[in-house]
Amino acid sequence: MEELVEMVDQVAPLQQLPSYRPTRWALANTVLDQVDHITKGRAGSLMKFTSFLIIGGTCAVINLIIMAAYTHLFPVLVSPTFNSTFASLLGGELSLLVNFALNDRYTFHDAPGQNRPWYIRMCRFNLTGLVGLVLTSVIESILNSALHMNSLIAQAIAIIIVLFYNFFFHQFFTYRRVKTADVVA
Repeated sequence: MEELVEMVDQVAPLQQLPSYRPTRWALANTVLDQVDHITKGRAGSLMKFTSFLIIGGTCAVINLIIMAAYTHLFPVLVSPTFNSTFASLLGGELSLLVNFALNDRYTFHDAPGQNRPWYIRMCRFNLTGLVGLVLTSVIESILNSALHMNSLIAQAIAIIIVLFYNFFFHQFFTYRRVKTADVVA
């Protein structure tokens, strides 16, 4: 049997496919080949995480723009605190929807859960994102009150911690493989 495998390898050596989806650019593919070699086949995962970071950063800016626009353009309804809270929630939810649309299209386009209807993926994405917002708030609060950390630094640390939660939960919950009983028309 070993002789047969050896003969097949000599005639048609096993060619390993890259872990990433090749791009249009030869230079990018060369770099990704090197990353794939160095990381032992994890260039695809690194590309996915990088895409997730870029989209998340873009959506954070969108969130801040919506919040700033709302607080500066609309009159105070009940109180400045209410206005600020409402603007934060509005910006958070709208940026989550943009985040879903971009990540669904670019980051997780080849994920096993893509055969779920879009509205189910969106609800799962939104649920993960909302839990992430709560986790960020709780972590910031703990760092601020228990460790007397500056609230901005505590918020930044909380965001970084929750970033990893969000990425992995989107991979393993939002876009996990669909069981045949889960598929809805």
